[in-house]
Amino acid sequence: MTTMFSIRVLTLCSAMAAVLASAMIHAQPASPLTIIDGGYAEQCSTAARNPQAASRITITGSRVIISPIRLCTLAIQEGDEAGNRAASYNNRGVLHFEAANYDDALADFTEAVHLDDTLTFAHINRGNIFNLREQWAQAISAFDRAIELGIQPRPGRAGETIESPQANEARAVRELARAHFNRGIAHENLEQLREAYRDYRRASELAPEWEEPRRELERFEVVGR
Repeated sequence: MTTMFSIRVLTLCSAMAAVLASAMIHAQPASPLTIIDGGYAEQCSTAARNPQAASRITITGSRVIISPIRLCTLAIQEGDEAGNRAASYNNRGVLHFEAANYDDALADFTEAVHLDDTLTFAHINRGNIFNLREQWAQAISAFDRAIELGIQPRPGRAGETIESPQANEARAVRELARAHFNRGIAHENLEQLREAYRDYRRASELAPEWEEPRRELERFEVVGR
C-alpha cells in the first residue's frame, strides 16, 4: 500500500490564502541565502513553501540573518490576531516536519488548531503526522475534522500570483481528495475496510486523474453494500 503525506503551508492575508508544500517536494536550485521582502509572517510563509531552499534568511534592509524557524517564531510572537498566529504556527510546523522534528511539528499544528479550529490544513497536517506515527485513531479524528470543515478556494493576496477561479477550485478539490485518501490509509490499518474503501473511492471521484486511489481500490472485492 502506498502512503502519501503532504504538509500544508498557510500564507497570511485577511482571509488567509492556502498553498501546498509537499513533504516529498524536490528542492529547486537556489542560493542557501534567501532574501525575502515583507513582514515576519509573510517571510515565514514563503520559507515554509520551500524550506529546502530557504535554509537561512536575511531580513530585508538589515544585516540580520536568521533561520526560517526563528523567523516563524518571531511571526508568532508579533502576531496581533489569533488567526495570523495560527497560520504561523502551522508554517513553523511545516519547517519542523521537513527537519524530521515530528514532536515539534505536531505541537505546532496542535497549537494552530487550538488558536483557530477552522484551519483545515492544520487539521490535515496533524492527521499526516499521526499517520506517520501509526496512531491511526488520532489520524482519523484529525481528518474527520478537516473533511467536516471542507477545503474552500481562497483569494490570493497582494503580490502573489493569482490563480484563476477554476484553478483555485481544482486545487481545493485535490487537497480534499488527499485528505480522504490518507484517512483511508488509517481506516485500513485499523481493519475498518468498508470505511477505507469509501475513502479511497471518494478520493478517486474527486481526483479521477490520480492513480493512487485507483490502485488501492483494485485490491478490494465488493461483495455487498
